[in-house]
Amino acid sequence: MEGFVDQAAAFFGGVLNLAEGGYQGVNQVLGLIIAAVAALLMSGWKRLWAMALGAALVHTLVNLLLPVLDGGALQLPNVFDVTTWMSLVALFLGYAVVIAIFYLVKSALTGGGKAHSHAH
Repeated sequence: MEGFVDQAAAFFGGVLNLAEGGYQGVNQVLGLIIAAVAALLMSGWKRLWAMALGAALVHTLVNLLLPVLDGGALQLPNVFDVTTWMSLVALFLGYAVVIAIFYLVKSALTGGGKAHSHAH
């Protein structure tokens, strides 16, 4: 049983490290803009995971295209490299955290986005 607990702790520690790395990637101007737009477009908490995935993909696409806009060559990521996928997962987790925070603020400022009806 002790081996299982150690493995579980190592797994969750790895997930937390990934989320922290993703948060660092999102906690820049580009990431904050993407997260803010995603939070504004998000219609409910059920959409958090889809918005986080979309934000991570947009972030990756922008990072691919920025060198091209500066006159450089397009360099596609190596999709067979596990580091590429781990970076995408880290961005996804980071965006999930930041979008959730932004959406929480948006919901607090707008009253949760629910229409209040009064029966008189």
